[in-house]
Amino acid sequence: MTLLQDGILALLAAVGAVALLWLLAGVLLHRAEDLPVVLMVPLRGKAEQMEYIVRTLELRRSRTGSRAPIVLVDAGLEMEALRRARLLTGDHPDVLLMSAADVAKFWE
Repeated sequence: MTLLQDGILALLAAVGAVALLWLLAGVLLHRAEDLPVVLMVPLRGKAEQMEYIVRTLELRRSRTGSRAPIVLVDAGLEMEALRRARLLTGDHPDVLLMSAADVAKFWE
């Protein structure tokens, strides 16, 4: 019985030591600044899945705690799709609409 208790105690001590090492490594290796990330979505034609893509990206951003903006790139949208994209940017503050020519200016 004593051998079983010693074995369990050793196992719990090992798990605790690994947990402390994991926390220490996380504190020491954590980056203070976030990497600049932009989620770019090129759109053309009718862009039928545009709303689904934006909502999915927003859901993933909220789950990960990311603040990366979503940039909808107009790569030849039809007029109705362009109107819907403008509505999306009005409804969601972190969603931007840019033309393909404006994307290069965005990175400057």
